[in-house]
Amino acid sequence: MNTKNLFTLSPLALMVLSAFSAQAQQESRQDIESITVTAQKRVQSIQDVPMTISAFDSDTMEDLGIDQFDELSDFVPGLVVQQQSINNNGYVIRGITSDDGSASASARVSVYLNGTDVSRSRASYFETYDMERIEVVKGPQATLFGTAASIGAMSFVTAKPEQEFNGYVKGSVGNYDMYEVQGMVTGGSDVVQGRFAFVKKARDGYVKNNAEGENDLNGYDRQAYRASLRFTPNEDLTVDIIYNHDEASDPGTAFASEDVLFTDNGSFSVPDSTLLGMDDIGIERDVDDINLTVNWDLSERYSLTYIGAYRDYDSLETFDADGTEYEFLNFAENASGDQTSHELRLNFSGDKLNGFIGTSYFTEDAAQSIPVIGEEGLVVSCMGLLASYGIESCNTSTTALLTDGAYTELLNEGIYYLNEADNSSTSLFADASYAVTPNFELTAGLRYVKESRQTSEVSDMPSTTLISSLVGYDSTLFFTSTATNGITYTADADDNVLLPRLNALYTVNDNLNIYATFSQGQRSQIVDIDSGVIDLVPAEEISNYETGLKGRNNGGSLTYSAAVFLQDYKNFQVSVYDADSGLSETLNAGSASNLGFEGEVSWHITDNLRILANLAIMDAGIDDDEENGEYAGNQFRLQPKTSGALGYIYRGDMGNNLTFFSSGSYTYRSSVYFDIENEYEEGSVGLVNLQLGISATDDNWELTLAANNLLDNEYIMDAGNTGSAFGFATYIEGAPRMVSLNFTKRFGQY
Repeated sequence: MNTKNLFTLSPLALMVLSAFSAQAQQESRQDIESITVTAQKRVQSIQDVPMTISAFDSDTMEDLGIDQFDELSDFVPGLVVQQQSINNNGYVIRGITSDDGSASASARVSVYLNGTDVSRSRASYFETYDMERIEVVKGPQATLFGTAASIGAMSFVTAKPEQEFNGYVKGSVGNYDMYEVQGMVTGGSDVVQGRFAFVKKARDGYVKNNAEGENDLNGYDRQAYRASLRFTPNEDLTVDIIYNHDEASDPGTAFASEDVLFTDNGSFSVPDSTLLGMDDIGIERDVDDINLTVNWDLSERYSLTYIGAYRDYDSLETFDADGTEYEFLNFAENASGDQTSHELRLNFSGDKLNGFIGTSYFTEDAAQSIPVIGEEGLVVSCMGLLASYGIESCNTSTTALLTDGAYTELLNEGIYYLNEADNSSTSLFADASYAVTPNFELTAGLRYVKESRQTSEVSDMPSTTLISSLVGYDSTLFFTSTATNGITYTADADDNVLLPRLNALYTVNDNLNIYATFSQGQRSQIVDIDSGVIDLVPAEEISNYETGLKGRNNGGSLTYSAAVFLQDYKNFQVSVYDADSGLSETLNAGSASNLGFEGEVSWHITDNLRILANLAIMDAGIDDDEENGEYAGNQFRLQPKTSGALGYIYRGDMGNNLTFFSSGSYTYRSSVYFDIENEYEEGSVGLVNLQLGISATDDNWELTLAANNLLDNEYIMDAGNTGSAFGFATYIEGAPRMVSLNFTKRFGQY
């Protein structure tokens, strides 16, 4: 799509939405309370926030069946959540992916849990149960969410303790031996309230694994619990203490070669080894965090907020990277770290001036280790390098043949890559909105960030025996990384940056707002070490220009929003696999741009029926300029040019104190590339989800039957992966039809 067509379409879409609103004002049958959000660090109607934001309260999440990260993709335009595994999540906002798991690299998308940044990819996933609200904000939001929000932020707010006693228990069963139990109980006095919530869920893998002794893959086995305490000694002071624990023992991810994709013929395994940390393909992951939030109303105009948090994660994943029946490329990733953060913020409010000033500090110790095991004979034969020896591909007797029986196998194993980092950042920030007139408001924000990164890298692989001496082939391709040759290299990277945002909001009338915004973001510079040479990849700089509108009809039964945006990037950072070392490295791809449109509609057609729709159109990629090198003109990874969804929620009286319930959605995305080289591509994908159920009229209980991917469409989540660096590209299957029967029982003052 070219620029001219997009700018022609966008005003047309805005006019259609406005006309739609005018018609719906005559059809409104009820007054719908506006969704409130806290993206600007104060409670506001979502319509009054001058930026693109999507929000879901707990009722909407329950109605739509949203109970994990990737299901947000269906209902937030411009958002894609790709979950290869619980250990490796990719968050895509407006075509830009944040999925780097290295210890020193910065995230591009801020993931916030109760006001605390948990964006590190290996620790950013958590179970989304017993939530109060989820907010997704687009564009650079450093003033509001820190430097990690260079392209946007996802903010999760858990449900807080209540004084009245209430709770629920929910049980689910489904195909692939799926089961889930979750629940919550809360209550207390007018001074102390408590809340405890938990979830335990498991499902067998949907990718059949024919390897002896190994589980079927792409399943899960997880449990989590959350304990919350709220102290309210007086009406001006609220203290919240929240402890979260998440753990997983998932069967792991199937990286399938193309010839076994969707066939049930795959055979995936790793050898028994203390080096890898597990004898089977799988994931062992534990995350703990504790959050202290203090809100003190100093007066009617001033309030003070402190948020302190500590988070600890330890995640081990083993995987068969070649996707064949042979134990050829066997990897593990062991990621661990701890994070501590503090934020102190003073909010002020008045008739015309509202805003905040504050400071924050973040520190992290992180490590990422990648052990690898390979049998040298299989390596050279599977790579097809022994034709001149008369040995066929992947001959398990290769080592014996080439050594005249002296050896039956020659294992090459060691730490392929170990990266440790000590990261810290200090911020000063301020943000203020001023009502110039009753209809016109200006907002300005600024964040100063000082970052420090100390990182070290080492590879500790033994020299090859068979490959080097008998074959004479370049052994750097076969587990003998030239990155450090066993020497530990260290480097420091310090950075200072000022990141602004400017917003203008014009209130046309009580039902329509128009806004424009400019903001800047930055992804920190990255330390890259190759063969002992230390290279600093420059910081990625983003400028975001956006204009849009938010409206509703008189009764509020129809709400809509639409925005047009342009993002310019300098020093766009791309992650690619180095064919010489087999490692992922970050490169500077030069300039890039992203031009797009996003729109959302929510319409309560009747008291019983609500329709939701969204659309995102983007033209994004590396600028097609000669100075941008080999990736010039390429489309971003995981970025569809068009995506959208259409859904509904229905509740109707059945009589006999029963209510019928149903919700469903159709989601669509156009074709995507899975790598910046634009080598691996998948065509368009459309999926249908459906829920049907009955409940007591007073919501005392509810029984639902749910199906995700109802039509059982085949699609892939990723392609290329680690094996592509060795000539063995692999693919990850998306989930087939998943069916579950769910029963919920509520009790107390719900």
